[in-house]
Amino acid sequence: MDQGSAFLQAARAVVEEERKKGHRLLAGELEEALSDPRRPGAREPLSLRPVPKGRDERPLLSLTKARWSFADLVHAPVVESALVDLVRENEHRTLLVTHALRPRQRLLLVGPSGTGKTATAHAMAAELSLPVASANLAALTSSYLGETARNVEAIVRFAETTPCVLLLDEFDALASERSTPGDHGELRRVVATVLQVLDDVRGESLVVATSNHPQMLDSAVWRRFDDVIRLPRPGYAEMRRLLQVKLNGMRGDVDLSAWARRLKGASGADAELICTDALRHAVLDGAPTVTDEHMVESMARLRARRRAVKAPTGDLTD
Repeated sequence: MDQGSAFLQAARAVVEEERKKGHRLLAGELEEALSDPRRPGAREPLSLRPVPKGRDERPLLSLTKARWSFADLVHAPVVESALVDLVRENEHRTLLVTHALRPRQRLLLVGPSGTGKTATAHAMAAELSLPVASANLAALTSSYLGETARNVEAIVRFAETTPCVLLLDEFDALASERSTPGDHGELRRVVATVLQVLDDVRGESLVVATSNHPQMLDSAVWRRFDDVIRLPRPGYAEMRRLLQVKLNGMRGDVDLSAWARRLKGASGADAELICTDALRHAVLDGAPTVTDEHMVESMARLRARRRAVKAPTGDLTD
């Protein structure tokens, strides 16, 4: 056996071992690297078009590969079904167009903080094999008259010519209700631009906006989206599945049902933080699996950190 064949055999064994451990993303990336015929480092850029910049030359977007897949997320069945349908429509765009139809490509995700809105946008991008173009809110907003509106238009025009998932996190900061106290002409101009570009968006990109405070959105904005999906905090069944996913194959004797009840009302993000911290300490302790003690200590550490910075602890009860 030559060195090349021996290397491939050993590398595939590593991939299989990582997959058995539940490290799906790592296994997928290693497998992709092995199947790439190009020399190492010869990756194609995510876009040949320059990313739009603001007046101060700061990029208005960051273009990255998707960091999550649907295998990493747990949603209620009705949410999962809605997301799968939307991805399917965009996968079969050509078929729909031949019947004078178009896929839904403007999506608003709303829900409390920590329910996976940003991760869901990334997972959709992974399913569609598209990069994620995340809007840089700090660069978009400008003190110059009319500049914010022009920046918003620039990123949408970029998405029209560069297939991607355009992610507009904290969308309420750009499209808040125009009748609020202290309203001024610049706010109305920005919201009007947002309404117009959403109406006129074309191309193959998916526009995904997220909001923790949907009540702040201008009433006219809602009609510009093809669909609105609400992501609630996980219920018992979703929390149990989430714990199983995040603890991978190291959960040992951890009672998932008991922990799902204990974390009732907590966000998915908090549950993930606890699991990751428990996994980290189990590895450092040389333990073969995560124990209930690791979980209890991890939750206590998270609650202590929240108290130290006076942040809300949600429903992380003792």
